[in-house]
Amino acid sequence: MIYDGLSAIGRYRGIARGLDVLIDWLDEHDVAELPLGITQIDGERVFANVMDAKTKDLEDARFEVHRRYHDVQIDLVGAERFRTTPGAVEPIAEFDEGADKGYCQPAPGNDDLLEGTLDHGRFAIFWVGEPHSPNLVLPGAEPGDIKKICFKVLADRFWEEVSAE
Repeated sequence: MIYDGLSAIGRYRGIARGLDVLIDWLDEHDVAELPLGITQIDGERVFANVMDAKTKDLEDARFEVHRRYHDVQIDLVGAERFRTTPGAVEPIAEFDEGADKGYCQPAPGNDDLLEGTLDHGRFAIFWVGEPHSPNLVLPGAEPGDIKKICFKVLADRFWEEVSAE
């Protein structure tokens, strides 16, 4: 995971091909102007999904994991907490290849949880294979509405398989 201020995203250039494409795009575009839904940046390699969502309580949350796409998440309106774990996890549902999403939970004895807050001006990158639980309500708050962007960035090992068009 990378967690930083959006103004510093350029320091992560060179880590992944798709991240470089996204950084270049962010240098020339205002994320606040993106419409709801999918906006292609580099075909199916890099795209934005702008969504209206609602934060949820911890007991209603689950961890998700991806195999092909990294997530770069930014909140435009409102704020959320997220969690991730570097420890062992167990699947709780079959992986959906079409959606590139599986759900899991920390394995028994894995209490190694990291968390942070997304609000305007911050981003988090969740890498392929990294369990993360987004859209969590802030401590002491009630679940509420947020508007966020989840940029999907294709992992380098799949780059040549997917068209930019």
